[in-house]
Amino acid sequence: MTTFITVSMLLVFALGMLLLWREGLLKNSAHLAFAVLFMLGAVVIRSFMLDFESDDYLTFLAPWTQFFRDNGGFKALGLSVGNYNLPYLYFLALFSYINMSELYLIKLLSIVFDVLLAWACMKLASLFVNGRLRLIICFFAVLLCPTVVINGAYWAQCDSIYTFFAVFALYLALNGKPVCAMVSIAASFAFKLQAVFVMPVFFVLLVARKIKFKHLFVFPAAYIAMMLPALIAGRPLWDTLTLYFSQAGTVGDAMNYNAPSLTSMFAWDENTRQWSTILIVAAFAFMLCVYAVAVIKRRKLDNRIIFGLAVLLAVAIPYLLPHMHDRYFFAAGMLCIVLAFTDTRFFIMPILAELASLHCYYAYFIRYYLVQPRIGGELMLVVLVMAAVYVAVHLKNSKNNEIYP
Repeated sequence: MTTFITVSMLLVFALGMLLLWREGLLKNSAHLAFAVLFMLGAVVIRSFMLDFESDDYLTFLAPWTQFFRDNGGFKALGLSVGNYNLPYLYFLALFSYINMSELYLIKLLSIVFDVLLAWACMKLASLFVNGRLRLIICFFAVLLCPTVVINGAYWAQCDSIYTFFAVFALYLALNGKPVCAMVSIAASFAFKLQAVFVMPVFFVLLVARKIKFKHLFVFPAAYIAMMLPALIAGRPLWDTLTLYFSQAGTVGDAMNYNAPSLTSMFAWDENTRQWSTILIVAAFAFMLCVYAVAVIKRRKLDNRIIFGLAVLLAVAIPYLLPHMHDRYFFAAGMLCIVLAFTDTRFFIMPILAELASLHCYYAYFIRYYLVQPRIGGELMLVVLVMAAVYVAVHLKNSKNNEIYP
């Protein structure tokens, strides 16, 4: 087991170094030494966390993997198991064939995507900033971010997977690759419903002509393609395509599930259904306001402003919605890191977002709030306001662009 972990972590180290090398960031010997040191630190820190078994792992992930092991591996994809969407279950089905603890396999999968997420964030930042060292630091700011380290290596969660595809989709769209962008955001959505916190920016991309209406059809095609293995295994088509809708009734009635959102700042009466409706309407209204700004200022929608609107939406939507959980600001936190590297005047944003989320992570593991729950909501509110200021500042400084049909 020790040999397996050692070899796996060396491969993760090699992956990180290879990605940096392919970007041409390791030509300077000082940069190379810096990258080697911090990449080693990233894998060593994670290696010490691999033996921890979280409640989520024991209650859900381990039994789901055992279900595949007991029911023929991939053949069991035709059956109903768990409440994660199918692409992640493909990995659990694969792990059921391997004579190794699924705890390590599940965590190593997330760790690989931690590295890919750091690379995607660095690629997104490269659209706005130059300087090899700055991009390397961005890479490691994501890879060594406490919530990223804890989420996968300690908690055995997989938020780095859908967030990688969401961030990479945004990069591809801004970099003039709309078809690949639609495939990537479809993959994000296929892995986890929380991709919807980033997906609304694609309307802004449509307004800015970064993508065209015809490209939108790539999304359902790619999504259905990702469901094909389960369909081949015998899973009903309708059940497969409507999995997220069937999960809607399992959310629960509590206004807040340990999330640093608006609902953490108030005491709610028993009429949660009414308040939930109001907050859902508020979230949609905010999104429509962002869209209105995008339409009105469409000739100023350069890459930086589109990115700023993506951050704004990724923070605001889970902040306003009810029933949010502690990990639902994961993608927003990663985008805040990128934002800070694009404009250092906003360096405090990812720090505040990280503190807000860590406050909730701590409460999950220790079953005790270090500070009052509302503190997380207040910190994230500051992040939301700063995201709006970022957009306003760059809208003011932006010149009109030609938008070609």
